[in-house]
Amino acid sequence: MSGHRATTAKCRLAILLGLSWIIFSLVGPARAEVVNFKELLPFVDLKIPGWTMEGKPSGTTLKQGKVMVSEARVSFRAGDQTLEVIIMDFLGKTIPFLTGQHLEMESSEETVRTTEVQGFKAFETFRHQERQGELNISVADRFWVKIDGDGIDNLEVLKNAVQQMDLKKLAALAQ
Repeated sequence: MSGHRATTAKCRLAILLGLSWIIFSLVGPARAEVVNFKELLPFVDLKIPGWTMEGKPSGTTLKQGKVMVSEARVSFRAGDQTLEVIIMDFLGKTIPFLTGQHLEMESSEETVRTTEVQGFKAFETFRHQERQGELNISVADRFWVKIDGDGIDNLEVLKNAVQQMDLKKLAALAQ
């Protein structure tokens, strides 16, 4: 592994560990095992019309004491536009911003709202000036599906990407 890729992998693992500690400190002990990243990889191995996958899907499963988290990810490019698709398993820990009531906010800088994607709770954000958006989906109150887009004109590209995913099949892994 090249020096840059090794450093990037170590940084991602450190971020993953830090994020998992924050989430687990909010919600209490786990009662099960996370789904291994290898089982999540097929869900991010997508064919998105007009987009080219950069590299191959990759992932990590981390277990340290009571902290367990798995993630799978892949990146895509279409000209100057980029997409990143990430699935994380936090063992049924809810995503904090999806536990409340319906939210809708629009300003000159961004639009934020709760919504539904394939029957699952979701939260979408679009930053107009930066041409950046993200779609966060809570699948079966266990998996966090996150799609980030840079250089995009609206959220439609993120919504089209998630339509390539079988979220109901992903939800079945929560059993």
